[in-house]
Amino acid sequence: MREFNHFFQAMGTDVGLWLWHADERLAQSALAKTERLFAETEARLSRFRPESELSQLNRAAGYPFRASDLLFELVEAALAWRGRTGGIFDPTVLKALIAYGYDRSFEKLTGRIDRSDIPTPVASPTLAQIKLNRAEHSITLPMGVGLDLGGIAKGWIVQQAGQRLGQLGPALVDAGGDIVCVDRPPTGSPWLVGLSDPHQPEADLASLTLTNEAAATSSLAHRRWQRGNQVAHHLIDPRTGAPADTDLISVTVIGPGLPATEIFAKVALILGAEQGLAYLETQPNLSALLVTVGGRQLTCGNFEEKAYVYSRNFSDTFVNLV
Repeated sequence: MREFNHFFQAMGTDVGLWLWHADERLAQSALAKTERLFAETEARLSRFRPESELSQLNRAAGYPFRASDLLFELVEAALAWRGRTGGIFDPTVLKALIAYGYDRSFEKLTGRIDRSDIPTPVASPTLAQIKLNRAEHSITLPMGVGLDLGGIAKGWIVQQAGQRLGQLGPALVDAGGDIVCVDRPPTGSPWLVGLSDPHQPEADLASLTLTNEAAATSSLAHRRWQRGNQVAHHLIDPRTGAPADTDLISVTVIGPGLPATEIFAKVALILGAEQGLAYLETQPNLSALLVTVGGRQLTCGNFEEKAYVYSRNFSDTFVNLV
């Protein structure tokens, strides 16, 4: 048995696949099929592609839209997470994202958007206003409402890819920090995953040790742009309809699977250090690292047991409040 890997770009990020297998032909075929799975899912669910099924749903707002099994499942799951998080995770923030300039894939955004007006906040629709008809597989959005499924869709596909590759042997899938690993390499050691320092992206803060679990990082270190005199970013706080005003720069969560860990990380980042840490502490089977804008580092769960730490000051700066 040997290790095979494969790298490509999808969903606006770098994707890496690792698989241990004895047969090179079967391994390479599985990796290629996984890349196609990413491409097909992106083509169906990207809000940046006008021909995608998600874009068709958004254009049909006000009328019933017959959805595929995948789209219906993800919309249903996203709305369930909206209820579970008290509305902090909200797929209906599309209009706010566009208003603040995130109207194309991030690599196509210019550094400055020449608008300084503050968009008028748009109230999120109630869950009751979004109609899901399971018998007919139809979704009806209120007029003027659009969905962004980027985070939950990426988490879903990474989980699916990890499970499919994991049927062949030990596997790990990493898509821009959303990570799923199955089993452990035949060397007997866990998977080792570098965790970038949001304040020094060229350096790693720690190396995570993972076995049969998922990890996700939500960060404001990269997806930022200038909108007039304002700095905008991609995480909208549904309570204000504006980019989240938070004292955190990144949150990394380790848990049983995706997209849950990605959603937990995003919610904690929007809530900020105090409320975000308290929120994560109420969730079972999680460990997490929260890094503040000022450089303070907070952990919960057994994060420190899962990390090889490179910083000599780690034990002094980490505060475990559990």
